[in-house]
Amino acid sequence: MDMSKLRDVATAPGPFASVYLDASHDTEDAAKIADLRWRGLRDQLADQGAPEKTLAALDRAVAAAEPPAGKAGRVLIASGASVLVDQTLPVPPPADVTRYSSLPDLLPLASYLPPPVPHVVVVADSSGADLHSFDGQVELVQSVRGRQHPLHKAGGGGWSHRRMQQRVEDTVKHNAKQVADEVERLVDEVRAELVVLGGEVQARSAVRSELGLDDDLVVEVEGTGLAEGTDDDEFGNAVRALVAQRQQRRDADVVERFRAELGRDGLAVQGVERVAEALREANVDTLVVNPDVLADQLVWTSDRPDQVGADEAGVREFADEPAGVERNRADEAFTRAAAVTGANVVAGDGIEVLQGVGAILRHRP
Repeated sequence: MDMSKLRDVATAPGPFASVYLDASHDTEDAAKIADLRWRGLRDQLADQGAPEKTLAALDRAVAAAEPPAGKAGRVLIASGASVLVDQTLPVPPPADVTRYSSLPDLLPLASYLPPPVPHVVVVADSSGADLHSFDGQVELVQSVRGRQHPLHKAGGGGWSHRRMQQRVEDTVKHNAKQVADEVERLVDEVRAELVVLGGEVQARSAVRSELGLDDDLVVEVEGTGLAEGTDDDEFGNAVRALVAQRQQRRDADVVERFRAELGRDGLAVQGVERVAEALREANVDTLVVNPDVLADQLVWTSDRPDQVGADEAGVREFADEPAGVERNRADEAFTRAAAVTGANVVAGDGIEVLQGVGAILRHRP
């Protein structure tokens, strides 16, 4: 995740109430369950020392939220009387989490909200296609319509029948070529990393054969079309699953690059002390984190979010307010520093890295 999007949160005054909760709305009694869940989480924050003005701000945010459709999660981060983050998550967290602490709990967002994957979705039939393109920020929808006649083969036999069949096939091929040209244009425009191709089997196959794209880029999905009665929800779920797979592949590529750089003693470091030093120098391109391991580490922080270290004296030297130097959880401190220095974060429980944290550097120290 590009943590720079959370710079305003990282630089806000604390302390912070951070909540990650299951916001699913997929049963008849979902509203009642949500209310009981929030009461319990609110009590946890109160027991941790969250003031009433912060709890009241969270109450208002929870009450004002529209329930999601189906399974979902939600993150809320508040400071003082203001809610700084109120974000629906694509999946619920494994367990509800509350934390009232000096720093905001930003690390889980790197897992729940990875960088978006630019992609193009095609739903084709014999007359053309509906196209959805996403560049990572904005989704655009358009239609491509080619020749409308003839599109259906007639029964019978003889020369006239064969000629009509050929005309239908030519029309479908012409329309598929028109769709394919527009898809290729959109792929270049949004720098797509994925093309999802759905729709009628014959039309889908025709478009696929006209596309001049790498096979790895294009994935066909069954079970949708432009006709009445097709299952749009099932197709949408399939698209989201494919996008998630590409996101996971991207994260895996980053981890592989990190390991390669470590192996050649290149643009990578690991361990709390060396990563903290790189963050203080704004020399981290991507933070690589194993959250379970890093959660056990403590580091020194100050009122300057980018100043974090294993050594108190080094942090105190550059603090604007030396009295504000204190020990905090390393997962909170490192992700806050990443946010203010514009670093990315890749997190995963299966990442093997010293003390739970490593970094790909912007330049050699």
